[in-house]
This record gives sequence, structure tokens and C-alpha cells, in this order.
Amino acid sequence: MIEINKGKILNLSLLYLELPIALFFLFWCKWYISIAGILIIGYIHFFQSKANFKKTNNTIKINKKYLFLVLFIILIWCILGGQGNLYYQSSDWGCRNAIYKKMIFGTAPYYFEDGSFLSYYIGHWIVPSTISKIFIFLGLSKSIVWHIGNIILLLWTALGISLSFFLVAFYTKADKTFKIFLALLIFILFSGLDVIGLLIRNTGFSNHIEPWNIYYQFSSQTTQLFWVFNQAIPVWVGTLLFLQTDHIKFDVFIGALLILFSPLPIFGCFALILFKILFNYILKKDITRLFKEGFSIVNILSLVIALPLFLFIFSNTRSSGTAGVLFNLNIGGDSWYNWFMLIVFLIVEVYIYLLFVYKNNKKNYLFYAIAITLPFIAAFRFGTSNDFEMRASIPLLTCLMLLVIKEVLGNIDYKNKRLIIQRRIVPLIFCLLIGAVTPFVEFYRGYSEVRTNHKINLTDESVTLHKDSINFVSPNYKDTKFAKYIGK
Repeated sequence: MIEINKGKILNLSLLYLELPIALFFLFWCKWYISIAGILIIGYIHFFQSKANFKKTNNTIKINKKYLFLVLFIILIWCILGGQGNLYYQSSDWGCRNAIYKKMIFGTAPYYFEDGSFLSYYIGHWIVPSTISKIFIFLGLSKSIVWHIGNIILLLWTALGISLSFFLVAFYTKADKTFKIFLALLIFILFSGLDVIGLLIRNTGFSNHIEPWNIYYQFSSQTTQLFWVFNQAIPVWVGTLLFLQTDHIKFDVFIGALLILFSPLPIFGCFALILFKILFNYILKKDITRLFKEGFSIVNILSLVIALPLFLFIFSNTRSSGTAGVLFNLNIGGDSWYNWFMLIVFLIVEVYIYLLFVYKNNKKNYLFYAIAITLPFIAAFRFGTSNDFEMRASIPLLTCLMLLVIKEVLGNIDYKNKRLIIQRRIVPLIFCLLIGAVTPFVEFYRGYSEVRTNHKINLTDESVTLHKDSINFVSPNYKDTKFAKYIGK
């Protein structure tokens, strides 16, 4: 048997988010800012993290072969999502391949010939690209380095998912082999009941059914991995770290780390913090403790880390609003029908699950954070795309998944070779099975494309980035505040 220690998983999860940020300070920032940023991260990790997270000796015991099976399933899930460039990749992968290639073979802060520079949510690629550069120095060809780099990215992605899953296992008390695999199954297949919404709206069935509502869209676990892995995985880790404490002394630090990975989900994290404050401080009339812990040394130092990351991300014209995407607020829907479909959307995506978990979570701030915040995220959008609702919802959907897994595991067991299922949980299991149609459609799309094209590794490596790639680059590096005050 192998014992998985919660304290070690927490430590590794923090490092998973901290290491890319430390490397960002090292390679992107002026030397004195670099030293300050790295020292702050090191101080918080080594001298503050243990004091802020609950001391725990909790362990999960699992047979070695079953642990390897869990890790193998996660690895296969990653490969099916396009990781390693070993299988079919969704259409969003073209630009992500271009970003990763630039980060392997270029030098930070990654200029382009037209004077533009890479300014995107690059955090997830920093560690794999840095390791991949070692093979360039060893004299290997560009083609071989690229293949090695993709395997390193696959392993880095699998590591993040594994850390996320074991944090889920500890939170949901998946302490038996049967419950571990059941939790893993839900972790991979969790989704809203998109197929029900599709039938209600009478939208044609396609190989990607989540946009069934056209205007409103949340993403399943598998969809997040297959389309926006670089944003989703760090947010899974960060969200699960948020939930480890009932105080806010450490929350700004986690939020600051997430800026470089995906800024939009920070809106969802902010909602979690607000409800934590409401339930754990304000309703308990403990305002003195709120101010004391809100202005903790960790939170104050974290603002120093956040500023360079914020300036880097918002040097992109799309992020700063010049292109009319952020800070161009529109209320979702322009007719009574759109609002009606918003209600339908929220029922099949969120409230159907909240109904089943209410009894055991009516005093849990997560329940109310999910129930109140997700409608606002769905109804409001920035600009013309629905990126905000799909990304800002990730932390809250992760919490919803946690409550569902905990509810299922609390009502199902396997004893003496008998599966024991409480009657009250059957409708929830039925909903999970309906929701699983969405990830299976994602799996089937890859299979269908491979079968049609008679090729397994259907990857798009033809995309090149330039000044008109407004999602990913800033036109003139030297004119940005980041370049003037922070960057090399």
C-alpha cells in the first residue's frame, strides 16, 4: 500500500503554481524586480504556507497498482485531449501550439519580427518550455526538441490534473479504492445536462454540443481540458487550494498566482472569497478578525507579486479593452426568449445538481456562492464573445462538482463484494449519466476525426502569431507599461 499524504499534496500543488511565476520573474523582469518577486514567493512558501494551511496528517491509502492505474487513466485523458501531440486536437490547439513553440525556441519576452510580443496567459507553458530548452543546448534538432517538448507538456499537464484530483479525493473523503475510482470517474465526466437543453431548444446535434444555448455556455471538465487546458488546470489547483482554509489570510496569494494562467476565472475566485467573508466573518460579527486576516503579511506581499503579472497580461490590447472585449459590458440576451433560455440553461447546468446537494450543504457558503454567482456570470458578458462566462465559471463549477462527488460518495459504498446504493442518490446518478453525454461527444469527435482522416495525431502546427493575432500578442512591446517599468 502507498500512503498519499495531504500535506505533501498541498505543498506540491502550491509549487505547481509558484514555480512558473518564479520563472516568469527570472526571465521576463528586470533583475531587481526578479529578485524581489522570487524572494517573496520563497518567503511565503517556506515560512507562511504551513502556518496558513491546517496542519494535517490525513492520508489516502491505495494499492500501488491502483495508484498507477489512476495516473494512467489521467494520462490517457490528457492524450485524448491532444496533449503530447499524439492524438486529435480541437481547433483551439493551433494557436496554443504556436505559443508553445515560440516559448521553446525563442527568448523571453518573446518578440516577433513585426515588433509585437507574446502577451497571453502563458503560465502553464513556462515550466515545460524551460525544461525543453535544455535539449536545444544538447544540440538536438529542432524537430526532436519539439517532440520532446510536447511529451514534457503532457507530463506537466498530467501532474496538474493528478494534484487536482487528489485534492478532490481528500475534500470528498474518497478514502477507499472503490470511492477513489468513483470520484475519478465523476471528475472526468462531470458536466451539465447539455443534451437536455439541446432537446428543449431543438438545436441540431453536432460534435460539440455545449453551445446548444448559443448565447450562454458553461464547459464540462473534459471540454475544459480539451479546449483550454492552459487555463483550466491551474484554476482547478488554485480553487482547491482556496478551499483548504476557512480564513482569507492566504487567498490573495493564490489569486495573484493565477493571473498569469487565466485572469477571467479570478472573477469566480473573487466570488468564493466574498462568500467566505460573508459566512465566516460578517455573519459571525467578527469584523476585527476580518481586517486582521484580510491585511495579513501574505496578502500584502501578494499585491507586489500581482502588479507585474497584471501589467504583463493587460499589455495585450484585447485584455485591456482596446479591442472592445474586456470592460465592454452587455447584459446577456436581447428578448424575453433569451431570458427564458437563460433560466432553462441555469436549471440544466447548475440548479438540477444544487437541488440534490442542498440538504447536506444548506450551511455551506460554497452552495450559495454557486447558486447566486453563476447566474450573474451567465447573464453578463464582456464584449461579443462568451469567453467570460465559460472561464469565470470554472472555479464555481469545480466547487459544484466537489459537492456532487461528496454527495455521491456519501451514499454509495462497496462492501463484501456488494454495491450498496442509497435510494435517494439514484436521481443524482441518473443526472450524472445524462451529463456524461457531453464528454462522450468530446471523446467521439476525436475518434471520428481520426477514423475519417486515417491518422491518429491530427495536430495543427501551421498557425503563426503576428501583430494581428490580438488574442495573443501586443503590437508594440516598448510602448507598454510592463516594458517601461517591469520587463527586460
